[in-house]
Amino acid sequence: MASSSTDSTPFEILIVEDEYLIGMELVQILEDSGYVVVGPIATVSAAVATIERNAPSACILDVNLRGEISAPVADCLKAKHVPFFLSSGYKQETINQEPAFSGITNIGKPAKPEQLVSALDLLLKA
Repeated sequence: MASSSTDSTPFEILIVEDEYLIGMELVQILEDSGYVVVGPIATVSAAVATIERNAPSACILDVNLRGEISAPVADCLKAKHVPFFLSSGYKQETINQEPAFSGITNIGKPAKPEQLVSALDLLLKA
C-alpha cells in the first residue's frame, strides 16, 4: 500500500461525509492503511474552510451533505489542485448533472475497504 508520501510524511486525507457511521468506517480503513485522516467533516461550509486553511493530500467527498450538494467543496478542491473522488450512492446520471463533479470518479457507497484504498493509492500516484 502506498500509505506515505515521497518525503516520508504520511499523506493527509480529508473525508467529507455527513453520515457518522460511514465516516468513522472510512477513518478506520484509512488509518489502518497508514494514512493520516482529517474529518469526517459533515458540512459544505466546514469542508471548504478546512481546505482553505490546510489543503490535504487528497479527499473523499460525499455528494449530498445534509441536503446540500457538495459542489462548492469540489470547486475548492479543484482550485487547490487537491485530487479527490466521490463516495456516493447517487446514480452517475444524477452526479453528471453537476458540472463540479465532471470527470470525477465515484467509487460508490459503501465501497469495499480494498477498493477504497486501491482507488486512493491510484489517485495519489496520478
